[in-house]
Amino acid sequence: MKAVNHSILSVLLLLAVHEITVAQPPAPGRQHVSLNGEWRFALDPFYVGEREGWLDSDFPVNELDKVTVPHCFSVDKRYFFYTGNTWYFKSFDAAALKQGERAFIKFDAAFYKTKAWLNGKPVGAHEGGYTPFELEVTSLLREKNRLIVSIDNSWDSTTLPGSKTFDPNHRPNYGQLYPWMNYGGIIRPVQLIIRPAVFIENVFVSAVPDLKKGTADITLKVFVENGKPEVFGQTAISIAESLKAEVFDEGSGKQYPVVFKNAGTQSVASGYVVTLKSAMPAGMVKLWSFDSPALYRVAVTAGGDSVSQNFGIRKLEVKGTQLTLNGKPLKLGGANRPTDYPRFGSLDPDSILIKDLTLMKNGGMEFSRIAHHPVSSFVLDWADKHGMLIITEAGNWQMTPKQMADPLMRAKYQSQAKEMIRRDWNHPSVIAYSMGNEFPSNTPEAKAWVKDMRDWYKTIDSTRLITFASYYVWRDFIHQPEDEASMYVDFISTNIYGDHLKLLNHIHEVYPDKPVFLSEFGMRATLGQTDEARVNYLRDAMKSIRSCNYVVGAAAWSFNDYLSRYPGTDTNGYRSWGLITPEREPRGMYYEWQEQFAPATITLLKRENGKAVLRVTARNDFPAYAMKGYTLRSDNHEAAIPDLEPGASAEVTIADQLQGKLKIALVKPGGFTILNKIY
Repeated sequence: MKAVNHSILSVLLLLAVHEITVAQPPAPGRQHVSLNGEWRFALDPFYVGEREGWLDSDFPVNELDKVTVPHCFSVDKRYFFYTGNTWYFKSFDAAALKQGERAFIKFDAAFYKTKAWLNGKPVGAHEGGYTPFELEVTSLLREKNRLIVSIDNSWDSTTLPGSKTFDPNHRPNYGQLYPWMNYGGIIRPVQLIIRPAVFIENVFVSAVPDLKKGTADITLKVFVENGKPEVFGQTAISIAESLKAEVFDEGSGKQYPVVFKNAGTQSVASGYVVTLKSAMPAGMVKLWSFDSPALYRVAVTAGGDSVSQNFGIRKLEVKGTQLTLNGKPLKLGGANRPTDYPRFGSLDPDSILIKDLTLMKNGGMEFSRIAHHPVSSFVLDWADKHGMLIITEAGNWQMTPKQMADPLMRAKYQSQAKEMIRRDWNHPSVIAYSMGNEFPSNTPEAKAWVKDMRDWYKTIDSTRLITFASYYVWRDFIHQPEDEASMYVDFISTNIYGDHLKLLNHIHEVYPDKPVFLSEFGMRATLGQTDEARVNYLRDAMKSIRSCNYVVGAAAWSFNDYLSRYPGTDTNGYRSWGLITPEREPRGMYYEWQEQFAPATITLLKRENGKAVLRVTARNDFPAYAMKGYTLRSDNHEAAIPDLEPGASAEVTIADQLQGKLKIALVKPGGFTILNKIY
């Protein structure tokens, strides 16, 4: 990139209360028109649509079925689990564009291969199923419009996710499939966006605290897009120079003026990247953590355009075999949540997500590589606001060495991963990027993949840790770091389903200086396993985990059951690994997991004179972290627990007015009940 020598105006940083919301309000100078709601829909199993005139203006769209977008045709009973090509049709009105305005159709996600036409003309294509993309329609937008979208959810060995190329290590019936459903359709909202000719395309926020001084360094990278440099060149420079930023503190409501300094303006193919730096003094800085998720929002304005992003100030570091958040070591439980719900498939309505994420938070499941693909923005917004640590992962699920060496597959992976990173890079809940799951990480191709992708990730966002979920790092043929690709990661993630102590110790012998995150462990509810057997499995596994002080996290596979066509699936179509049923009823295993993942133990010391005295002891094995702002609750009474470091204890007295059994709940900040005891 080439430096541009232009001065940037001083920018004021203002702090004020602002509520976090998932959907951003329309920015000044922008117009947002929802294209959700009624569309027309047709299956195209023989791919005849383009050659049979489905794009023609007189094609009888009104004779087609009605659907409501967002729409997952896989769970629409009219097209139940169809695989193949489909067509969506939408008519809408639009105001005439003003001079210099640009128009875009934005899809938050559509699975999997998408092609779009506006008024019979092609506007672009996209491959990938879980990340947002935009198609410019400036030259094609009219007062009356017909948007046509073709979506194909089929897969092969070149799709992500998809099948494997031939590999002697995989049986052919397994290699052709992946274990979650190919839920197809326009599965997230769609909108028409009108922007100025020169607009803010994205904002990257880096907020690094000085833990000793209580201050924070704030860096903004503002991506200003100039679609027609030959027309708007000087105007674009002037707009870039006029940047104004405001940061809102959700908690304090105070406003503090802080002067930004220009750290450089760079010219890129699409416009300019303006870097602004400032320092937040002590007193303004509130650190984000899973128990105290303090949030800020930055609003950046350039010319007639404005963009806002939420962010948090926190410091995550690997120190030897420890993972520290804001200088304090932590060990946390978590769970993997396959994106699957009866009747909704992968649509993930807000009400379902709130229910699931609340159950996870109540279960002490706060540190997760939560899915094998990018999750919805709502998940991350909720995690930001309520406190969860998330590892996001793009589409390498058990890719073969041949696939990982293939330039086409690398390019497709990087395209999907880049969309994920640039959408999610301001979420404080996102602490790391995973480069894949259970690929043969002992092979030369996999080692090259991990090294190359790690370096590539860092060119886009160097503020996150890097890992991948290994199914090979614990094997007996791994003797030294060079034998396996985990030598390139910041911390080791591994999936283990038995012999936990033996395999964890083997990993530690090979990599004695790295933390270990147990990214998957669990026992399936079927195949003859009783709930009692699953509980015993968990208790034995937790004993092993607690004896390994280098284990910083452990996540259940899985939080919920999920539909699958993968070999070995139950006859009802589900893989029943879940702590909860498909309809979200907690199994007995959920409550055992909740108790095992609680950060403290509670002992009743005495009950007398209308009071109960209990000893609360913060665990110092697993999970383990500083407890601040926790309470005990009994009926309508509540008592504060003194702040506890791992291993510390405190006696807590609470009113005990009722006869019979004493019911005590351990409540964490935010009101989440993470443990229930009866005495």
